[in-house]
Amino acid sequence: MGKKGKKKKGGPAEAGLKLSAQEDLSYMSLQAETLERELQIKASHGEEASRSELEVRAKVDQMEEDYREEQTTTFAVTADMARQYKALQEELIYKINALETQLTEQREELDITNHELQELIRDKDEDIDDRDRQIQHLNERMNEMSSEFMSMLTDTLELMRTQIGEKLQDNPDNETGQAEFAQRLLDYSNKAYATVSVNSRAINDKGEKPEQAALG
Repeated sequence: MGKKGKKKKGGPAEAGLKLSAQEDLSYMSLQAETLERELQIKASHGEEASRSELEVRAKVDQMEEDYREEQTTTFAVTADMARQYKALQEELIYKINALETQLTEQREELDITNHELQELIRDKDEDIDDRDRQIQHLNERMNEMSSEFMSMLTDTLELMRTQIGEKLQDNPDNETGQAEFAQRLLDYSNKAYATVSVNSRAINDKGEKPEQAALG
C-alpha cells in the first residue's frame, strides 16, 4: 500500500499536474489514514495472533501439566502394583517352601511307618511260624502219647483177659458169670479204644486249624 501511495503521489506529478499545497496535504492525510487503518488492522491481527498464541501456549502448558500428573499417577500405580506383586510372590514362595517341608516330613513319616509295619508283619509271621512249629511238635508228642497209651491199654486188657480167663477156666460150673464178665470186659475195651480214638481225632483237628488259618 505504501508503494501504491508513492505511485499515486508520483502519478499527478508525472502527468504534469501540479497540486496545490492544500490538495497535497489532503492527499497525504488520506494516505496517512489509509496507513493507520492498515496498521490498526495489522495490530488487530497481531493481537489476535498473540491471543491465539497465548491460548495455544496455555493449552500446551495444561496438556504438559496433565501429562506430568498422569505420568506421576502411572508411576505411583505401577510402583504400588510392583510392591503388591513382590509381596504376593514372597508370600507364595514362603507357602511353597512350607508345603514342601511338610511334604518331606510326611514322606519321611510314611517311610518310617512302612518300615515299622514291615517289621511288625515279619515279627507276626515269625511268631505264627514259631507257634505252628510248637503246635505241630505238641501234636506229634500227643499222638505218640496216644499211641503209647493205646498200646499199654491193649496190653493191659489182653493181660487182664488172659488172667481172668484162666481164673474162669478153673471154675467151669459158673458159665453164666463167665459169659457176663467176658461181655463186660469186651464193652470196657471197646469204650476205652473209642475214648482214645476220639481224643486223638480231636487233638489232630485242633492241630490242623492253625495250619489251615495260616494257609488261608
